Amino acid sequence: MTETQDVPQDTRTIDRFRALGFFPADHAAAESGKIYASGAYWTHLRFPAFPAVLPSMALVAVLQQPFHESHENHRFEMTIENADCERLPTFKVEGEFRATAGLESKYGDAGIIPLAVPLHGVLFERAGDHSFVLSVDGAEIARYKFSVLQVFGTIPLSP
Repeated sequence: MTETQDVPQDTRTIDRFRALGFFPADHAAAESGKIYASGAYWTHLRFPAFPAVLPSMALVAVLQQPFHESHENHRFEMTIENADCERLPTFKVEGEFRATAGLESKYGDAGIIPLAVPLHGVLFERAGDHSFVLSVDGAEIARYKFSVLQVFGTIPLSP
């Protein structure tokens, strides 16, 4: 359910950042150029009452960086929007990175940047449709849709 642009077969034709993957998980870590995730790609959160807090989760992004953007500082931002395309004021993740091609890369190849951001205490004021939104250098490159539901009885927070 990740909405991303098509990725060209020849990585030397990449002219802007792209998201090869963008998704939530119960837990995730980026290590040695890989993503380790469990409980990934959920699409529904269930709470008995609102406001509600999701105790912990992670957001994962795998970025494809154009060769000409290597050795430069870049900013990423992850936000949540509701169904009215309004940002939730209680949620914003920001960071910076600078990456270069690996030793095994050929001249001109795009780079891969795996990111896993652990989050705690994510607040939802009400039920409804939402989207995680990923931007790099101020440009949106992916969004991931999910629903927050109100349910009655005792059930787990995630599917």
